[in-house]
Amino acid sequence: MMIVGRVTGDLRGLLNERLNEVADAARAAVRSASEHLQADLRAQVRAAGLGSGLEKAWRLDLYPKSGRKTMRPAGLVYSKATRLHDAFDDGETISARGGKWLAIALPAAKEAGLHMSRQRGNGGRAGPLPAKWSNVAAAEARFGALRFVPINGNKRALLVADGKARGTTLARGGVGRATSIPLFLLVRNVRGRKLLDIAGAADKAQARLAANLSNILPR
Repeated sequence: MMIVGRVTGDLRGLLNERLNEVADAARAAVRSASEHLQADLRAQVRAAGLGSGLEKAWRLDLYPKSGRKTMRPAGLVYSKATRLHDAFDDGETISARGGKWLAIALPAAKEAGLHMSRQRGNGGRAGPLPAKWSNVAAAEARFGALRFVPINGNKRALLVADGKARGTTLARGGVGRATSIPLFLLVRNVRGRKLLDIAGAADKAQARLAANLSNILPR
């Protein structure tokens, strides 16, 4: 006995419709995981207090960008400030150029407004991170030449203001009064703290994507 089955209707159209549904679901799964990864990385930057510019430097692209149906959609979360993100992820050592010194503002310099914050930019556009810098030139303009005082066998040093403050006030000193107070600590290098966990965020996003894709199969 032979049993013959017959399928009526537009089989090709039905299959294409189902494939499109799966493609849409796959793209939605990739989009969700990618958006969560971007949000996680931006939240890490925000929690670390690294500034809105560095936070927004985490970008997201979905592929195909045209929205064309595909069974292999992709999401790319990338940094527009790779050097800075990597530095805060690795906790790397920052060294002075040319064997010189890094100047770290001490409390007296901060009180005098000599620890400045300016927005790095390109063509007038704000950069990814406010640049913190010790304004030694401004200190010399106010207090005259700063005295170099080596400490720890010349591994570190201080820049000390002597003489009279010119139109400003320092701790233990005032306008027209003699002062002698350290303004800046000089070091050859500093070890940054690890403030970001990029790999951890990527692992969580990968697990989320696997869960999202597994939910497509039963339907």
